[in-house]
Amino acid sequence: MPKTTVKSSYTPDPGAVRHVLDPVFIELPGTLTVAHVPAETQDVSFRVELVENVLRPTAITVSSRTGQEVTSTDLRAVNVQNLWRSAIVQHLEYWRGFHSWENHDGTKVLAESPIQLPDEDLEKLRLRGPERDTLEYVADIYSLGRLLGLAPALYVQQTFAGENLDPLPRTTASKWIKKARDLGMIQEPNVQQFQLLDEADGIRVQHPGQD
Repeated sequence: MPKTTVKSSYTPDPGAVRHVLDPVFIELPGTLTVAHVPAETQDVSFRVELVENVLRPTAITVSSRTGQEVTSTDLRAVNVQNLWRSAIVQHLEYWRGFHSWENHDGTKVLAESPIQLPDEDLEKLRLRGPERDTLEYVADIYSLGRLLGLAPALYVQQTFAGENLDPLPRTTASKWIKKARDLGMIQEPNVQQFQLLDEADGIRVQHPGQD
């Protein structure tokens, strides 16, 4: 299943707080800008905030690169949910390193893997079945789907489709999700926040309220 690829950038606000949102982290709030949408000479920007443990676009702006008028037709042409979700995942930092994959079949697969794995690695996980490596990834994708406000089980199915594979069958996804939950890999959302402070000798991380 081919994924929508867009050219985008993300700029945290001054004083943005680093949020650890299992299985990713991102500085919030901030502005996500997608180039050449809805027209070649236009950009669309989304205000990104965390609302009730879900990443949401709380404001949308369409701007012209050439100074031409932005019309209501331009605004209606923006497919908000699909566009912003396909863009924001490019700027989520995935913290899990799949150390348990190393030398599983005589080769080192990936030390630190992106949230969207290439087809060859998705196929390896599917062939291994509900082993720990597979279940860890299922749990991460489930949590990410929940974070994006999607139906998480369906998101697991679709993510395993990669670029050119078939979605994971619903019954298989359900069994793997249940096993991951039974093993404690899927839990209620747990948001941790860290304030990033500029200092003369670099940047240090500070817990909110810490002196």
